[in-house]
Amino acid sequence: MSSKVEIKTTEELNKMHTGTLMKRRAMLLKCEESFKSSDRFGHETEPSVVEVGLIEFKETPEWQQAYEDLKNILVTRENLPNKEERKEIRRNKAKLSK
Repeated sequence: MSSKVEIKTTEELNKMHTGTLMKRRAMLLKCEESFKSSDRFGHETEPSVVEVGLIEFKETPEWQQAYEDLKNILVTRENLPNKEERKEIRRNKAKLSK
């Protein structure tokens, strides 16, 4: 299923928690490639991102800008360990406590 992502300013993104930014990234990646390749093509008119305020397709300049802004902010944030990294950290702590 495609995703619809609200347009946010850089200032709004900077105030968001890293986990929220990662969820936003996942939502942006779930957007359909283009309106022409969507199942809505031929049945509806193409929505205007400016009018609707939602990003739905990766081919739009708004999607590209939103993804670039997001990457620029995430690069400044601390790394959150993934599932395997957290598992390794717990194992090492358990070994040290014995």
